[in-house]
Amino acid sequence: MSVGERRTVCILCAGVGSRMGRALGWVNKALLPIDERAIISWLIERFGGDARYVIGLGHRAGQVRGYLELAHPETEFVFVEVEPWRGAGSGPGRSLLCCREAIGERRAFYFAPCDALLGEGVDLERGGDWVGVSEVPEAESHKYCNFELEGDRVVGIADKRRVSGAGRRAFTGVMRIESTHTFWKGLAGGGLVEGESQVSNGLEALVRGGTLRAVAMDWTDLGDERAYRRELVRRAGFDFSKPGEALYIVNGRVIKLFEDEAAARGRAERAGLGPGVFPEMIEAPSGFVAYRYEAGRTLYHSIDRERLGRLLGWLEGALWRAADAGADGFEAACERFYREKTLARVRRLEELGGLGGQATRVGGVETARVETLLERVDWSMLRRGGEPVFFHGDLQFDNVLERPDGTFTLLDWRQDFAGDLRSGDLDYDLAKMIGGIRMNYARIKRGEVAHETIGDDARLTYPSCPDAAALEGDVLAYGVSRGRDPRRIRLIVGLIYLNMAALHGEPFRRVLRDAARVAIGQAIEGVGRAGGCAA
Repeated sequence: MSVGERRTVCILCAGVGSRMGRALGWVNKALLPIDERAIISWLIERFGGDARYVIGLGHRAGQVRGYLELAHPETEFVFVEVEPWRGAGSGPGRSLLCCREAIGERRAFYFAPCDALLGEGVDLERGGDWVGVSEVPEAESHKYCNFELEGDRVVGIADKRRVSGAGRRAFTGVMRIESTHTFWKGLAGGGLVEGESQVSNGLEALVRGGTLRAVAMDWTDLGDERAYRRELVRRAGFDFSKPGEALYIVNGRVIKLFEDEAAARGRAERAGLGPGVFPEMIEAPSGFVAYRYEAGRTLYHSIDRERLGRLLGWLEGALWRAADAGADGFEAACERFYREKTLARVRRLEELGGLGGQATRVGGVETARVETLLERVDWSMLRRGGEPVFFHGDLQFDNVLERPDGTFTLLDWRQDFAGDLRSGDLDYDLAKMIGGIRMNYARIKRGEVAHETIGDDARLTYPSCPDAAALEGDVLAYGVSRGRDPRRIRLIVGLIYLNMAALHGEPFRRVLRDAARVAIGQAIEGVGRAGGCAA
């Protein structure tokens, strides 16, 4: 690379990512979020936003293109459609060959994997032909391309074979190629490894030419679901991700990607119906929602009764305006939203094994099983007792931003209420607030949650908001001032927890399930909020 020449980096995002599992298979693995940035954004930060990036596209190509154009609008991307990107003859070697013209026949280039994080230890300014290497356990060496080394010189390659010995290292997927003529010729003329075209074909040619060197580097492989989730827990303390959604905050923008493209469209449309309540939207491709990042802090950092009072007053004037919904139409929506959705989520919870091991007591409180409680719920009260308003739909304090001037804006709103974009149930917003007061989700995201069964008593540990009982009382008092039924609101809190349980992993799943059992049971009996569960 000559002096002053821009760095060219090739990142392949064409593969299906079959090792990521069904739960993560809806999103291209390059876009899996780590600390609210896609893996590929961490790579771009490492190589520099002023570099030129050649991106190989195949599986979920629109997601990758859409994300990069939203998240890195000032960076140059050259997108290459890879063929074939799956099946016979596909593989990273084939994908890289498809990118050959875009990279430039004689241009030195870097290559990086789309499913790994790179440490800071390696000098990316180093010239010549080199590959990043790292030690891996011998038992896992068959998953990688492995190099035999003499000093830092690569003298042999064992691709996808188990190897042992002090002179062996695994390929991290990062490389710099300067001897491009030799590399491209070897890559084009190589055969298949385990049925795929591999980059090792080009590297073999450099080994024969004696130019390939190894550079030790820090590296975190995120290429399978277990490794990815382990990294989430290591960084955050708890995997709070939701199925079918990914959140990113990058370059002054908040970006959300949805598996359900209709959900993204609904959120964008609802934002337009609530100017001054939700952030101003940035035009985004299908499946995405985006807006500019706003300065401020969520109310979990500062909630107290004074702020809650100001928030309720603001919500009454800015958000909770009466919605034009006919009684029959709204009752039908409530039936779908409360009863039908809950029963569907419970079936999902059962499939996940989440209905097993239900102790007869929770925190010392006698509690029925989920199945029994749902038979006792007064669904007619839920169907007929609501108040149609323009609503938020997930109004816990992580989604309420207080700006430096003391004004509010709302984040991460729900896309609809059983398909209705314009109206929702006021009681649902109030119940969401109470649910987030009883359980401080911001701290739970940091891993402050536990579930333990001692004998036949389930012990739940989770943080609440400071002065939680008074805050909940203030929300209920506001509801009463609007003619709302506290018993209905408390019942909805329990249903919210039960619905959430089907979306989260352990131990939060069991905590939510058992907190739901207590809340639903006490709402049915007309008892106040459950105490003694929160730590």
